[in-house]
Amino acid sequence: MSKIERTALVVYSHFSQPPRGNPLTYEIGEEADAAPYKNWNERINATSYAANADIGNFNHISFSVSEGLMKWLEQKAPETYQKIIEGDQQSVAAHPPAGNALATAHNHVILPLSRKRDKRTQIIWGIAAFERHFGRKPFGFWLPEMAVDTETLQFLADAGIGYTLLTSKQLVGLPQGGGAGPYRVELPDGKSIVVFARHDPLSAELSFKVHNLGGAGHWAHNALSPARKSVGSLLLLATAGETFGHHYAGEEQFLYWLVQHEANKAGYELTTLDQVFLNSKPQQTVKIVERSSWGDQPGLSQWFMGGIENGKDTMWKGALRRALDNAASDLDRIYEDLVTPFNVEPFILRDQYLPAIFAGQTPEEFIAEKLPKMKEKQVEQLKILFQAQRLTQRMYNSYTFTDTQLDGRQPRYAIACAATALALAQSTTGRDMSDRLSADLAVVTSPNTSITGTDMLHDAMRDFELSLAKA
Repeated sequence: MSKIERTALVVYSHFSQPPRGNPLTYEIGEEADAAPYKNWNERINATSYAANADIGNFNHISFSVSEGLMKWLEQKAPETYQKIIEGDQQSVAAHPPAGNALATAHNHVILPLSRKRDKRTQIIWGIAAFERHFGRKPFGFWLPEMAVDTETLQFLADAGIGYTLLTSKQLVGLPQGGGAGPYRVELPDGKSIVVFARHDPLSAELSFKVHNLGGAGHWAHNALSPARKSVGSLLLLATAGETFGHHYAGEEQFLYWLVQHEANKAGYELTTLDQVFLNSKPQQTVKIVERSSWGDQPGLSQWFMGGIENGKDTMWKGALRRALDNAASDLDRIYEDLVTPFNVEPFILRDQYLPAIFAGQTPEEFIAEKLPKMKEKQVEQLKILFQAQRLTQRMYNSYTFTDTQLDGRQPRYAIACAATALALAQSTTGRDMSDRLSADLAVVTSPNTSITGTDMLHDAMRDFELSLAKA
């Protein structure tokens, strides 16, 4: 980036919604607590996504949108969806090839907690989904919950991703007053990846106190302008997109005035992460804090095994994860048994599947290309087992483990995905898939509810007419 008197400013927002409803049809259905809207996606679209799109905020910020939300907008709110796409397109047109949008993990999973092969799949599928929506390759990638480890960064670099962003506290070796970067992280195989460092205090103010900041002009004058003395050449603000209009009603206007007028008055030049990445070399090398996130939990333990904090007992998370892991292992085994005799690596094949579907191939065409010797019955089985693999990935959506209530919508959805995937596998192969899930879920309990994981499994099987009865 050329030297300028003004400090460069990037405002970044991540937009996402937890998947809910029917695992096979993606229909959310009615959620009474979202009234007067049919469900929370419709309500939040009205107050945040459409509100921000209508006033052009996506044209001026860097952003990412979870695939589940992006797909819902495409189907249920196409005008909002199109304005989000146009927000990226206008940036590419003005500053080619830099856009506003970043890719993200396909099923919004907490990547450092995933198995190695699942990390790779989530990144490859996430990039493919981005290319389907935005019609270009992404330069950057948002890590759900900003959760990071070296292996995840390695897979990003292997997939051609140039950069990600983290909180300042997740980086070791930041220079005093060095600002947002860009910085380089060296990777074990000789590659490297660029990281940008979020300004944590100012981002937290924007995230949690926007209602009390006195408006964009007041905050820009009193907080952003003085910050220029200590943030180097680039200031990065990063927050949840739902901050603007959903968590804080009407604050899409704060974002509008900040990026359209007040940041400029405070001495900043608005830019995007893509533009900085493409036009600036990393200032120096830094290291990451392994298995860290934007939160304060060491080793991501609260999302891995749960804990007891402030009177809330979430120890059920560890038992639920074990149950889901066992279901995933059973489903992987039956998939491997079908595919391995054809001399292909099953999980490389899985990586390739969704990008091919997004590119316009039918499942039959994909299988015929990759496994030309498969018989018709095996092709039908593999089509269904691919569907089961997609359900398996959805079980691990980050919201499953950031939910604090065992009987909340997200743990219920994860269990419904597991049951649906097992039922599909059993129906197409005839193999008994009923062995473990119910027993594993029996120990998924919480002192805050009498509902057990097994109860939630039975609810899902009834609601979605599933069968895991022994043949």
